[in-house]
Amino acid sequence: MNEDNLDRLFATARRAGAEQIPSIPQGFAEGVLQHHRHRVQEERIFFRASMLSIATALIILGTVLGCNLETTGLGGSDDQESTVEMAYALWDPVGN
Repeated sequence: MNEDNLDRLFATARRAGAEQIPSIPQGFAEGVLQHHRHRVQEERIFFRASMLSIATALIILGTVLGCNLETTGLGGSDDQESTVEMAYALWDPVGN
């Protein structure tokens, strides 16, 4: 059920008077519920993708900063290991 049909049905229900029983097609309630569930599913997918993108960006940032420290001569093998540990720490809370 697309949104145009849904809007049209709601408009018809609003125009119907209190003494009239609006003619709502059979399966309308199921269609509205299915539409709602579909939107909730889309929002969950968007949220998970956003969190994954943020975690990936933080891992890349940590890696770039680790490489930058290594090339300037300020970092050693201990700093490289801490960068790897930081990347794993950032990745784990996302559930991977």
